Amino acid sequence: MERLTYDDDLFLRMECVLGVPVVNQIVWRFDRAVAPDALRSMWRMLAAGPIDRSVRRARVPGARDSWTAARRSADPVVIGSPIARAAVDRWIEDEAAVTLDPIGGPAWRLSATSVDDGGTVVSLVGSHVVGDGGALTSAAAAALAGHAVPDDFVRIGLDHGSESAMAISRADLSDGVGRVGAALSGAARALGRTAVEAIRARSTASADPSAGMPDGSGADRPRVIVAPAEGAWTPSTVVVDCLSADWSAAAASKGGSSNSLLVAVVLGILTGSGRVSTEDRVRVALPVSTRTAGDRRANATSGVSIHVDPGAAYLDDLGVIRASSKQAFRTQADRTVTTTFELLKPLMQLLPDAIVAKLAASGSAPLCLCSNLGARGVALRTIGGVDATAVAMRSITQNTDVALLRRTGGGVSAWWNESGERATLCVTGLDPDSFPSKEHLRGLVEAEFDRWGLTPEFW
Repeated sequence: MERLTYDDDLFLRMECVLGVPVVNQIVWRFDRAVAPDALRSMWRMLAAGPIDRSVRRARVPGARDSWTAARRSADPVVIGSPIARAAVDRWIEDEAAVTLDPIGGPAWRLSATSVDDGGTVVSLVGSHVVGDGGALTSAAAAALAGHAVPDDFVRIGLDHGSESAMAISRADLSDGVGRVGAALSGAARALGRTAVEAIRARSTASADPSAGMPDGSGADRPRVIVAPAEGAWTPSTVVVDCLSADWSAAAASKGGSSNSLLVAVVLGILTGSGRVSTEDRVRVALPVSTRTAGDRRANATSGVSIHVDPGAAYLDDLGVIRASSKQAFRTQADRTVTTTFELLKPLMQLLPDAIVAKLAASGSAPLCLCSNLGARGVALRTIGGVDATAVAMRSITQNTDVALLRRTGGGVSAWWNESGERATLCVTGLDPDSFPSKEHLRGLVEAEFDRWGLTPEFW
């Protein structure tokens, strides 16, 4: 029986306890028509693959939920009515807002529509519970290659319909007992480590008066209220392409990489919005995939953080961002180090929903998140022999409102990938006051592309 990991459980709680589901979306933009048969073939492979699954809630307190075969498979590929070119953006947003159900199913949806200029737009949306962005792209790439199961996302432990209720309850009881033991052991180790770290931090602070000073993220700056005081609010998102060669050249001209340019562009958007200033030290979150060959995890993403110092020196030299990112990635990849957070995961997965809800009230969203998906779009580019003009990838939190977004304090989240000669950037402004409209966000993105000598092509 395959159990949910801590990360799987996190996204399940966000949906079931907090009421804010997170979904991942891949969008293909074609200048030509894509044959419906090719889309139906893709759907059949996805339906036989690892994202077509459901969560079975545990019957014993303390036991982890487990995976089962999908209780309700996704509807056959949805072919919508033709739309105007100007309506593509709205269609993408509507597809990202569809209701998915990781418990009762379906947990994913494949859809497409033709555009009046002869093109086609295709969307694949999947619940983050059943797979992170890497899982969804792997499943899609395998489906397009005619395979149901990717090399790095194995479909296992899903079919146990022959097991009796008694057997399932016994398995849950065994898992619950084991998880309590793991939680107590992890908590004890974490407590001992925290005590040592506190002593070291106190010694450091005594020697260095500047230690422990805030990083000047701008989060405490008085807020100028622009959005309504309350009510539902969907964060603005802009999708934009440019030539991959131009992006690489712009990065190289300042001693950087594609990743460090991504950080610089997103920082520029954040600064242009007024959320932070060039005098702020900004913490940047960089997601990292930990998925490996034969991986069984639905969610296999970790993350690192870097700090960009005040002064905007990165505009002339991307080398510092590049070097700090590399160091953070090396540290994260060191499997000999177990963080306090890792030790506490078994305990956190044991917490009842009521406590999770209370803890979430003080939760926060990243001020600056930059997800570099690299060349993943290359494996996804072709459907039915037709090459996409570009492929976009992103994550979306559904059912958000003004109060939630202000309380969690998010800034800008961005996802970047290459699909051949095109590089595609998805930018979401999570602050309803700093990014009050899509048009405003688009202007900030356009200005930042102009700063770096890039020619934007907005979707």
